[in-house]
Amino acid sequence: MTISLEHLTDAPAVRSVVEQHSLVDPYDEPHAVIGIRVVVSRDHLAAAVDMGVHKYYGDGRHPDALTVAEVRYFAESYVLTMSALELQQGAEAMAQMAEPDFYDRDTHALVLAAYRAVDRAYPKAVQA
Repeated sequence: MTISLEHLTDAPAVRSVVEQHSLVDPYDEPHAVIGIRVVVSRDHLAAAVDMGVHKYYGDGRHPDALTVAEVRYFAESYVLTMSALELQQGAEAMAQMAEPDFYDRDTHALVLAAYRAVDRAYPKAVQA
């Protein structure tokens, strides 16, 4: 799996995510800051946003109510902290739940809202 947030390197939200995340234990001292470039699909981003919203807000926040900064924060922080397998499984599940014939209409609507949030925060580049 290849993962890229390269087109966001100049975005303020990316810098804030990097500044807020540390893997260093409180009793240890930081040694280096590394940059990671990750290519992700729309499904990966939707899965990361969905995971972030549910972990942070529980079921009390609808994806349509998230700001672009919140969407980017959840997407980028969860892409960094989820295992590759967990992210891939989440992406596959989101894709299945986004299908028009998904049996649970409430879940389907919530998943589509997560994709709308992703589209607001990461508009697809127009190819010439």
